[in-house]
Amino acid sequence: MKFSDFGFKKFINDALEEIGFVYPTKIQEKVIPLIKKHRPVIAQSHTGTGKTHSFLLPILNNIAYDESNKIQCLIVTPTRELARQIYENTKDILKFNDKGTVGLFVGGDDIEKSIQNVKTKQPTVVIGTPTRLKKMYEEGNLFITTAKYVVIDECDMIFDLGFIEEVDFMLSKINKDVNVSLFSATINNGLKPFLQKYLSNSIFIENKDANPTNKNIEHVLVWTKNKENKEVLRTIVSEINPYVCMVFLNKKDQIKEIISWLNEFGIKNVGELHGDLDSRQRTNMQKRIQNGDFKWIVASDVAARGIDIDGVSHIISVDLPKDLDYYIHRSGRTGRNQYSGQSYVLFNSTNQHQIDELKSKGITFSNFKLANNQLVEINTVKKKKDFNANLPVNVETKKIIDKYKGQKVKPGYKKRRKAEVDKVKKDIRRKHIKESIAKIKKDKYKKRREELFEN
Repeated sequence: MKFSDFGFKKFINDALEEIGFVYPTKIQEKVIPLIKKHRPVIAQSHTGTGKTHSFLLPILNNIAYDESNKIQCLIVTPTRELARQIYENTKDILKFNDKGTVGLFVGGDDIEKSIQNVKTKQPTVVIGTPTRLKKMYEEGNLFITTAKYVVIDECDMIFDLGFIEEVDFMLSKINKDVNVSLFSATINNGLKPFLQKYLSNSIFIENKDANPTNKNIEHVLVWTKNKENKEVLRTIVSEINPYVCMVFLNKKDQIKEIISWLNEFGIKNVGELHGDLDSRQRTNMQKRIQNGDFKWIVASDVAARGIDIDGVSHIISVDLPKDLDYYIHRSGRTGRNQYSGQSYVLFNSTNQHQIDELKSKGITFSNFKLANNQLVEINTVKKKKDFNANLPVNVETKKIIDKYKGQKVKPGYKKRRKAEVDKVKKDIRRKHIKESIAKIKKDKYKKRREELFEN
């Protein structure tokens, strides 16, 4: 199937041709026909599967562009970076449509400038973060009540960050016939009341896969200890040759330290994505990242969530997030658009339970350790020898073990039992040696006799 088979309007097909989109992903094949027919959906699919264009294309196709001064689509995202990314995606698709306009409204941007931009004309498509959108509506600047489509992207993160009340407020102001669709890589139980309230008639779409992450990603555990993190990171950096590598941390205050480590390793040009950047810095940093200015990027989970950075080949998690769904989003920065990728996790005994939980979700890891300043694979699967209960040594050993069962034993019985078992094994081994020697002598004697008779 090709994008041209969906029956989109000419301006969309022209845009798709220019950006080089030919074949839809699985989630796009499922979602696009439904939204194109005005059906609301709840789509759950792991990061990097093309969820953004699965809602943008049919909505931009369906909008009535003759209603030029009305907001017809509202897209809500949890982060400024994701909002800007969708804003750029929307502009790309509307390039050949001179009637469609798009507005971006996110925290940190000059709100007075945003107000001036919408005073004379409301944008056709509005994209933004919950708090800023709500403020713009309450102050009478954005008339979102006319929206025919609402998309809540990365909804689980909106819930986690405490923005669901703002979204609930805005939806309560929009007409009841609005088409509300929700997209996320993960959907937690806390969202159920919200889903029942606004999306009870929606069609649930899920990319079913035993592995919750993209199959193109190789997950690698590297055994370390806290004091060895720097040396392990140095070794990983020296062994990989990334197109783009993202290094993730839980705490923003660790980012400067990791950047200084990378500088020490000889990497001088490092990008950074985190909440301590002001709005201008974040906008500039995102543009530079999208332009391919950085081979190495250090990031926090929230800042990098949902954004598509072209060409990420490697992920390094210096630590694991408390909410393990964020690891799925971290690793999902790579392995996108059919490319392969690697996700490294620095691992020690303190986060063993987290690794076990990720494995229980279906993620398979290969295991490495640092040895002689190199990463060496650890063979974690030990081959078990077949147990034959009928072998003499096992028969005699079982007799000794059974002898102690059900008895009132004295202290030190395990030591005595072990000594008896060892003696049995030793006696049987000697017996086997004697039998082997006797057999060898017999074979030699037999061979010698045959040689004599032949002569």
